[in-house]
Amino acid sequence: MNDDNKLDNNMMEAVGIIIFMIMYALLGMYSFPFILFFFPTPFIYLGTKTGAIHGIIGITIVSILVGLIADIYSGIFLFELFMPITTVIIFEFKNRKRPSEILLYSTVIFFVSSLLLYGLMQDVTGVSLISQMEEIFNQILNTNMDLLRESGLTNYEMLKAKNLLETGYSYILSIFPSILIMISMFIAYSNYYLSVLALRKSGIGIVTIPRFSKFKLPNNIIPGIIIMFLGVYLMKGFDLLYYDSVVINLVVLILFMFSIQGLSVIDFIMLKFKFGLFLRIILIMLITVFVPAGTIIALIGFGDVLFDFRKLKRLKS
Repeated sequence: MNDDNKLDNNMMEAVGIIIFMIMYALLGMYSFPFILFFFPTPFIYLGTKTGAIHGIIGITIVSILVGLIADIYSGIFLFELFMPITTVIIFEFKNRKRPSEILLYSTVIFFVSSLLLYGLMQDVTGVSLISQMEEIFNQILNTNMDLLRESGLTNYEMLKAKNLLETGYSYILSIFPSILIMISMFIAYSNYYLSVLALRKSGIGIVTIPRFSKFKLPNNIIPGIIIMFLGVYLMKGFDLLYYDSVVINLVVLILFMFSIQGLSVIDFIMLKFKFGLFLRIILIMLITVFVPAGTIIALIGFGDVLFDFRKLKRLKS
């Protein structure tokens, strides 16, 4: 009888999640796209708690129904983009893998899924995401130039402002792969963390990610970076295409990684001085927005890699 009640409760919970996620997905598609970043979490929870197949079936049903209610491309988008990362995290949870391994695999899987979805949509619709971004940037550029023209700037000032804007937009397009990797990291981290919280409330313990103040890049990160740059330098000798783009994206990613560790050091210091959680979050957000991430924060992170400001190695030993 207890097993029957448990089965009934699991079925009711699964149905409730599916109904809720259909509405959630439609809301994300039409009003708040940002919430789709957290779309995998309920299915990770369901698959880990009641069986991997339930989570996979759940996300499949929701994708199909959203495709029927909205349009077929929306269903394909949800399934192709979020099914792989959901499946990977569920099986990693089931196999009790380390948090670092789960985050690495789920980040890579989401990044690859995004590239495959980009290729699929381009083949089906004939529309390139990069060309769409260029078109949007051109519209923004024209709007900004109209506003500057009305402000009474001279032709020289107008030309200077236009060159500055075009350089900025060109830079954003060139580092698009790095931006996609950062988004993949954020989605992997967010869905891991939210799933752990939900599972713990239901009595299922999953190893959580270490607190942000103890985030630390691998000890061999410096030799790894040197090897990557040597590999990129060898690419130059073969006159391969996109060499400059590869270098720019590599530099951006390295600065991003060191900046994350730099912010972690700052959070560690605030925690040491007993700053509250809310205040720490606000201050880190303000620092991220107003302090150049590629300079001071990245230097702090780099210094921590070299000199271990927080003495985390000593704590582990």
